[in-house]
Amino acid sequence: MYAHVALNAYLPDNPEAILTYAVPPQLRPLSVGALVWVPLGPRRVQGVVLEFSTQRPQGFVVRDILEHADPEAIAAPAQLALAQWFSQTQAVRLWDAVQLTMPPGVKQEIERTWRPTEHGQKIELGVLDERERAILFHLRRVGEQSERQLRVDLRGSDADLRRSYTELHERGLIALGSLVSRPAAKPKREWSVQPTSTTPAEALAELSKAPRLAAIYQAILEQALDGEMVLLPELRDVGASLSHLRSLALRNLIQLEQVEVRRDPLLGRIPALEFPPELTLEQERGWRQIVEAQDLASRTGKAKPILLHGVTGSGKTELYLRAIGRALRNGGQALVLVPEIALTTQLVRRFAARFPEQLAVLHSELSVGERYDEWRRLRRGAAQVAIGSRSAIWSPLGKLQLIIVDEEHEHSFKHEATPYYNARDLAVKLAELAGAVLILGSATPSLESAYAVQINKYAVLELHERVGRKTVAGVTKADPIPMPPVQIVDMRSELKAGVRSMFSRPLQSAIQRTLEKREQTILFLNRRGIASFVMCRDCGTTIQCPRCAVALAVHGTEGEPNAPPTLRCHYCGHVDWVPRNCPSCFSTRIRDFGVGTQRVVEEVKLLYPEARVMRWDRDVTGRKGSHEALLNQFTQHEADILVGTQMVAKGFDLPLVTLVGVITADTALNLPDFRSGERTFQLLAQVAGRAGRRAGGGQVIIQSYNPEHYAIQAAAQHDYRQFYREEIAFRRTAHYPPFSRLIRFMTQSPSSKTVERVVREFDTQLREELERRRIRDWAIIGPSPAFLQKVRDLYRWHILVRLPDPTDLLHGLKIPAGWTIDVDPVSLL
Repeated sequence: MYAHVALNAYLPDNPEAILTYAVPPQLRPLSVGALVWVPLGPRRVQGVVLEFSTQRPQGFVVRDILEHADPEAIAAPAQLALAQWFSQTQAVRLWDAVQLTMPPGVKQEIERTWRPTEHGQKIELGVLDERERAILFHLRRVGEQSERQLRVDLRGSDADLRRSYTELHERGLIALGSLVSRPAAKPKREWSVQPTSTTPAEALAELSKAPRLAAIYQAILEQALDGEMVLLPELRDVGASLSHLRSLALRNLIQLEQVEVRRDPLLGRIPALEFPPELTLEQERGWRQIVEAQDLASRTGKAKPILLHGVTGSGKTELYLRAIGRALRNGGQALVLVPEIALTTQLVRRFAARFPEQLAVLHSELSVGERYDEWRRLRRGAAQVAIGSRSAIWSPLGKLQLIIVDEEHEHSFKHEATPYYNARDLAVKLAELAGAVLILGSATPSLESAYAVQINKYAVLELHERVGRKTVAGVTKADPIPMPPVQIVDMRSELKAGVRSMFSRPLQSAIQRTLEKREQTILFLNRRGIASFVMCRDCGTTIQCPRCAVALAVHGTEGEPNAPPTLRCHYCGHVDWVPRNCPSCFSTRIRDFGVGTQRVVEEVKLLYPEARVMRWDRDVTGRKGSHEALLNQFTQHEADILVGTQMVAKGFDLPLVTLVGVITADTALNLPDFRSGERTFQLLAQVAGRAGRRAGGGQVIIQSYNPEHYAIQAAAQHDYRQFYREEIAFRRTAHYPPFSRLIRFMTQSPSSKTVERVVREFDTQLREELERRRIRDWAIIGPSPAFLQKVRDLYRWHILVRLPDPTDLLHGLKIPAGWTIDVDPVSLL
């Protein structure tokens, strides 16, 4: 038997890097999707088995597959097919696509190493130049080391170090070798103990002269009352060590063995079991539609994607839960995709309350070991529901019957690094490959999804009413709640009236009333830091990052209110002090302009000194568990006012929030991106949806310098249809998605002249290729510098190609090195 294997290798004459290998008897049966080691020339590389053949290839020697890289690393068939489709349609290297289907942490590389030779150990270092001397001295001290680690330890550039390696190697001072990098994850094992049949009295008598062992044995008895195993870490409190346990085992008082232990991300956090609430009439109609789709998919393997368009608080999650329960009762598995780690936390609680033993959680805030264990639970079928952020789309669900994409409009479903992919769009294809039902949920659907409904490509399920709960005579029933009223404040009028505060008079009054009622307020700002930028009022100079073409933002020091502020770049992390004088004209009239979350917090504390204020942005959520901790604190009313950026616009259920204030609604409208209106509407509508989710009602105040804009007006009226009519007309006129597809080609270089020359050459190649292939209705926008022209000392240029189908251009296109390709970009900045 022969296997076609996709390799982690670059082969100039074989772009897909697929080679055929024989399957030796000791590896049979081998599964499609297995991760294996194979020989490639004098080295070995990892590969994924794509398919089998019984015909021996002719014309070359067929070598054997060497071994499994990890016995459990086997991609599910639908996910492997998805990876191959993704590679073919979006010009992604095949290995880069298929490796996404593997468990976290199992990827291994063969690394080049260097070690000193006998001659190198003896030579006088003074005869070498400075860099060669540093390399050889370091290798004498550490022995053999990989090039990657040498680069870290010696802090040199790749090119300079390679020249020195070559020179030292040619002189016989260092020798080349290789090693296999260690996998980042593997099963965790712990020592476990169980008491033997020896009676406790006999055992304690035998240990009468060993009081420490007697205490440890007594602790084992107390913890193993139901015959359960006791793990060594659970005995640390009584001073137990492995040597103590071995002493007890030698006396035949306990059985000692190593067992695999699951790293459980939900350990100690499973809530009480939840029972399904009564559905509203609207929910009942929607539920019947979902059941019909599930029945159709089980009979035919096909069903239209369902856009679940429900206002905020309309009970979409309950329909998700019921659909999952039905899929599980039918012997299937379910996948739930959420856009943010922060949103995962609250949803996980609800899902864990309904499916406590069947849930696997997958997101980047977990350790690689936790994600590895959760992946394997899904692959074994020990868990039937996967919930996670965008990378969970590749989970090994072999019996997938249902996919849910919650908040499907969110741009964070896009993986903004190579390989670029949108998990929502991949979910559409995965549902087709697996014969699963797909539910796309949102209060503010993307234009693409809403248009798919308009042209009958998707089905739609609408929920127009918010759902509350009230108990009458001990019975809990659904109770409709109105959407909160929204007031738009024209900040131009406030300025004319002499108001210089960032808070308008209506917002100040509303905050005061909310505090008096002991309710909670959210203040939303789409920005972090203290200010937008620092500028000289005499010459107009703004303080720029030396490595990026962006203004530095002012930041205070967390926990140190009296510390001087600093300037920070949000792209490369550069930090500097706020200058006393302008670096251009030396004027002292230099000040900060704009507003950020830290400044809002300061202003709130000045106006409302009695209020407890909490801030939620990426600057305060860097540590593991920080999102969950902040959410818990605010939900438990440990703060009265929450100041935040886009995090607070997510789909959280915060029962005490009755006021939402938007500091400035215009931030996204001023960006050079055709999606700026859509993004503004979605953010405003979503953050407004955090207010008044209980019977007491709520209020939303939106401050704007452009209150007439249709996105702001539609959000204030909770009117998606109004927004859609305006936005879809603009997109149709400008031929933007969903009436076309976009490909963004981007390259960068330390030299501005080099990058411009390279991009213009590639632009000519693209135009010639589009003409040669006779692709219809295409247009090229650019080439031009990117909105952020320089990031981390690299100048960035891009080309946008607009056409009906990206595959028409990308299939077989020769793309020079150094270019990235983003199909259907969600941002052009």
